[in-house]
Amino acid sequence: MSKVQSLWSKADRFLSLSRKILINSLTAIFLIVITFAILAGIGSSFVPEEKIDTKNKILWFKPIGVVVDNSVGSSYSLDSLLLGSADIKQHELDDLLEVLNTAATDENLSAVYINVTELGMYYASAFEIANAVKNIRDNGKRVIAYGENYGNQAYLISSQANDVILNKYGQLSSFGFSRKREYVKDLYKNIKLNQHVFIAGEWKTGLEPFTRNDMSEEDKTQWNDFAVPLWQKMTDFMEEGRNLTNGAMQEYGDGFWKLALSESEVSQIAFNSGLVDYVFTSEELRKWFFEEFPNAENDINKLPDSISIYDYLSTIESVKNDSKNKIAIINIEGAIATGESSYGIAGSDTIVKNIRKAIKDNSVKALVLRVNSPGGGVYPSELITNSLKEFKETGRPIVSSMGDIAASGGVWVTTLSDEIWAKKETLTGSIGVYGLLTTIEGLYEWAGVQVDGVSSTEAAQWDTRSDMPENVTNAIQASVDSTYEKFVTKVSENRDMRYEEVHAVAKGRIWSGEKASQLGLVDFLGSLDDAVSSASNLANLKNYKVITYVKELDPFEVFLSELLDSLDIKINLSQKTKTMINFFSDQYNFIDVDKDINITSYCFECEYFFTK
Repeated sequence: MSKVQSLWSKADRFLSLSRKILINSLTAIFLIVITFAILAGIGSSFVPEEKIDTKNKILWFKPIGVVVDNSVGSSYSLDSLLLGSADIKQHELDDLLEVLNTAATDENLSAVYINVTELGMYYASAFEIANAVKNIRDNGKRVIAYGENYGNQAYLISSQANDVILNKYGQLSSFGFSRKREYVKDLYKNIKLNQHVFIAGEWKTGLEPFTRNDMSEEDKTQWNDFAVPLWQKMTDFMEEGRNLTNGAMQEYGDGFWKLALSESEVSQIAFNSGLVDYVFTSEELRKWFFEEFPNAENDINKLPDSISIYDYLSTIESVKNDSKNKIAIINIEGAIATGESSYGIAGSDTIVKNIRKAIKDNSVKALVLRVNSPGGGVYPSELITNSLKEFKETGRPIVSSMGDIAASGGVWVTTLSDEIWAKKETLTGSIGVYGLLTTIEGLYEWAGVQVDGVSSTEAAQWDTRSDMPENVTNAIQASVDSTYEKFVTKVSENRDMRYEEVHAVAKGRIWSGEKASQLGLVDFLGSLDDAVSSASNLANLKNYKVITYVKELDPFEVFLSELLDSLDIKINLSQKTKTMINFFSDQYNFIDVDKDINITSYCFECEYFFTK
C-alpha cells in the first residue's frame, strides 16, 4: 500500500509542478508582452515624427480587404479567429475618396497606381471610387491600373485609368451579373427535416431554396429589373472610359468562351478587344515601371518610389473646426442583430448606446443615420427605432442616408426620418417579413424514436419533434402577417402615403435607389455629404462639425488584438471549412437559436451583389 501511495504522491507532485510551470510560463509571456508594449509606447513618444515626402512619388492605391462606411473592430470570438474575420482589413469609403480626390490636384505626385482586384465592395461604392479615378485623369494626372483578375467592380474602376494593364496569366471577367441559387427542398426532404416557411410579401423570395426546386418568375423579374439597368450603366461607364463602341462590353461577355477556343491565353482576348492596353508578367510590369518612372536608386529590380494610401492620408491636413454645434452620424452597418457591433454585424446594443450619447449631448443638433444593411431581426430593429424615437422627441431632426444597401430591416430603421437619401445604385426595398421553423418529426420517425409525455397547458403540448398542428401554423403566419402590416404602416406614416400605396410597392420586392425615389420610398438622391448638408438646413445650422460615434472596445479585446498582432497568430482552414462555418454563423447570425420561430426582416437576395 505504501508503494502505491508513494507512486500516486510522485504523480501528484509531478502534475503540480507541471501545472505551476505552465501557469508561470504563460504569466511570464503575458508580462513580457505588456512590458514591451509599454516600453514601445514610451519610446515612440520620444522619437520625432518622420515627415512623409510625396515629391515625385506614385500614389500606390492598392487597398486589400473590404470597403465599409465605418470600420468596426471584430470581437475575438472563436468564429472570428477561425474565419479570419478579425484580420479582415476594413477601408472606410470616405478615406479612400479623400485620398483620390486630393491626389487629383497634388502636383507633387508623379502618377497614381490603382489595383483594386483584392477589394470587396458593392456597386454604389464602386461607382464613387470610379468617378474619383476619372476625376484624377480629367485633371491631367496619369493613372495606371493593374490587375491579376478583373471582376465587375475592379474593371469599372480601372477602366477610368490612362493605362490599363492585365497580368499575362490573369483574366478580365467583367461579364455582368449571374445569380444562381442552390435549391435544397429535396435535400431536406431526403434527410427527413421539414422546413416551415412563413412569408408576408410574395416578392420576398429569400427562402425559396427551402420551398422550390427552381427560381420563381417573381425572383427572376425583380432581379432583372434591378440588374439590367445597373449593368447598362456600368458598361456605358466602362466603354466611355476606354473609348470603346457602344455594346463592346456586352459583345465581349457574349463571345468570350468562343474566342477562348482559339486563344489559349485569355488575357490576350481582353487586349485584342481593346479592354486593356498591356498584358504583362510581373517581371515585365516591373521593367515597364522602371522605364516609365525610374526609382531614385536607379535599380531595375525595384518598383518606382511610391507612397501608400494611409501614409498619404496622414499628409492631408484636416480643416480645424471649433464649432460647438454637432451633427452626429450613427452607422448601421451589417446584418441587424442584438448584441454588440462587429464586422458584418450591426449590433443593436452598440447602436442604441451611440444614439443615447447623441440624446444626452445637447450640442448634437441633428442626427444622420447612415444605413448599409440588408436587414436582420425585427426585435433589434425595433430596439433601434425606439431609441431613435426618443431622440426625435427632443425636437431634433433625423436624416437617413442609404449607402450601398438598405433593404428590409435596413428600411425599418429609417421610418422615423425627416428625410431619406439614397444613391442611384443603392439596393433598397425588400419591405417584407418571414419566419423559418424546422421540425424533425420525419427524422424521429425514420430513426424509430417516439415522443410522449404530459404538459401543463395546451400551448406546451407541441414541440418541433412532432407534426406542426394547424393552429400553430395559423398562429405563426398571423404573427408574420401582423409584423408585415406594422412594417408597411411605419413606412406609410413616414412617407405620408396611404397604406395601400406602400403595400403595392412593398411585398418584399427590391428596388434601386433611383426607382425607389420615383416610387416615393426615398426623398432625394445623393451622398452622405448631401444628407449631412440637408440635416444642417433642417436644424438651421450655419456652422457645425460632423462627429461619428464608434464602438467602445472592451480593454480585454484591445489587449487580445495587440497580443495576436504581436504573436502573428493565424489559423489556416480550407475554403470549404470556412464556407460551412460562415453558413452556420455569419449568414444566419441574426437568428436566435433559443427561439423556435424567428420573425425576420432580412434581404437574403442582397448578398449576391457583394463581390470583388
